[in-house]
Amino acid sequence: MAACAKIMFIHFVVAISELVGGMENETPEEWFKLAFEAEDPEEKIEYFDLILECRTRNPELWSNEAIALIWNNKGIAYSFLAMYGEALYCFERSLKLNNNDTDVWYNKGVALFQLERFEEAIKCYNRILSIDPRNDSSWINMGDVLEYMGRHNEAIECYSKVHKEIELDNKFAIVWNKKGLVYFGIGRYADAAECFSKVLKIDPEHAEAIEHLKVAVEEAKKKNDRLINA
Repeated sequence: MAACAKIMFIHFVVAISELVGGMENETPEEWFKLAFEAEDPEEKIEYFDLILECRTRNPELWSNEAIALIWNNKGIAYSFLAMYGEALYCFERSLKLNNNDTDVWYNKGVALFQLERFEEAIKCYNRILSIDPRNDSSWINMGDVLEYMGRHNEAIECYSKVHKEIELDNKFAIVWNKKGLVYFGIGRYADAAECFSKVLKIDPEHAEAIEHLKVAVEEAKKKNDRLINA
């Protein structure tokens, strides 16, 4: 969740919590609290539906931004149930109320990918990057979509956008590994080996990268030998 969205969500939760004390159970504020505490996605959805269907919401508290958060969280609950069509509908309803929420655009992109609507997923990530060009998660996800579609060079470009700023960040060792796999898949074994070496510089115990590096080096040597003997 983006920083500004997190802050807004936290403030909303705090405001709700302060109001709930002493209230009856049949209020949108109490339903929100129960949804927030519930672990079962289906139970969350039931409470979110009660809020969305309620005709007596306090308009000062339940602004468009607040209702957009409810739609987004309902979509997330559907995503946990792998009900991506329903999730997509919720994310679209959320964006109608708050069109610049990068978290919702991200969630919509994930749902579209699961529905195999790849070009539309890419548009979601591009929308995020038009708002926040340094959104690393969007560069990574767009790279994954492009790689899945066989658009390898474009995927590499996306992964490279991440590496320029956070080469030594532990949580992004996986991105170097992704980039290495793309290079390996298109026969650029030396480039793949360099990427896997980057992974191991960040995480020396990364078992997958250790194996990938070994194979990439072997394939690069074979390719070089073939060129010499040609």
